[in-house]
Amino acid sequence: MLVRACPTPPDLLMRVVSRQAFGRWTFVAAGTALLCGLPALIAAWPVPAATVSATQLRDRIISSGDVPYQGYVESNVDLGLPSLPDLGDVTSLLDGTTDQYAWYRSVDQWRADVLTSAGESDTYQSGAYGTYEWNYSDNLLTQIVGSQPVRLPRPADLLPPALAERLVSYAESGTRVSTLPARRVAGVDAAGLRLTPAGTTSTISAVDVWADPHTGVAVEVQIFGRNSAAPVLVSQFLDVSFTPPTLAVVSPDLGVGVDYASSSLPDVSRILHGYGPELPSSLGDVGEVTGVPGLPDLAAYGTGFARFAVVPLPPSTGQSLIQAASSAGVTVQLGGGTAVIILTPLMTVLAWQPPAGPIYLLTGTVTASVLERAAQQLPEYP
Repeated sequence: MLVRACPTPPDLLMRVVSRQAFGRWTFVAAGTALLCGLPALIAAWPVPAATVSATQLRDRIISSGDVPYQGYVESNVDLGLPSLPDLGDVTSLLDGTTDQYAWYRSVDQWRADVLTSAGESDTYQSGAYGTYEWNYSDNLLTQIVGSQPVRLPRPADLLPPALAERLVSYAESGTRVSTLPARRVAGVDAAGLRLTPAGTTSTISAVDVWADPHTGVAVEVQIFGRNSAAPVLVSQFLDVSFTPPTLAVVSPDLGVGVDYASSSLPDVSRILHGYGPELPSSLGDVGEVTGVPGLPDLAAYGTGFARFAVVPLPPSTGQSLIQAASSAGVTVQLGGGTAVIILTPLMTVLAWQPPAGPIYLLTGTVTASVLERAAQQLPEYP
């Protein structure tokens, strides 16, 4: 007997196919959602409490300069500084977002690549061969010959390990050192440290650092202004590894078609040209931090997190500074001269023109009253 199979009704077939397709696509959607949410899940996973004390973590951060690392860093700074003459790169660095890759073998061998809309700008520290700067848009590699007794800030100064090591070393005896809850940063279960400055003259209210508890390498730094609830500066790794980079990665490559130049002048020397009278050993009731070899007309004063720098400027640069500062600051009469004060959440800038003498630039993490007292003690020309 021949039995004929009944044809499957079309609507039933569609229902079966739809259920199968739905099952497959549900699986794909669930997998995709899991992958997309994996970073958030990892970040939300409980972080074990750090077992190091605040003192131990502070010491490890200060001693972390010999620990290699490589990674990707994002830094955000919101100071609201105006564009100042000869300092355009510095003001943009201190007011915006900086993205950079970093490869660090040692204090004498490292590389930092800043990413911009126009390409990239790289800095190499290449041991005995000195510092190199690579400009992508100009296809130019510049070697900085000799030592730089003083220089302008550069993006590599914002890398969390360098920034934290410098800030933690500033902490004086009166600074309160305490722990913060551990957090996961770029996959690292980081221990937290808070530095709270003593006194009332600093514009910094707190410095928070999260670092690898074993090596002391900082993975995130936050700086709070005295009157700001949110951090004014945040620098953190988005990706980090403690695998040493190869020597080839941190060495500049003079490829075919690359222009080459060399310079022996520190950045600040190009602005000052040895201009101005000798500065005193103390200002505003605070002493000088250190003398700067080769540039006696530049000095830094203060202690701990209450520090400021003084720079006498040539007439053309000084007048341009006064004009630029006037558009963003407050003009006051000070000691028979004219001063312009710019207040930011973290730094104070004062440009002062005495009755007879150079125009002085004073800036630092101190209150305006500290800079006003210091300005009135600066030397004039006889």
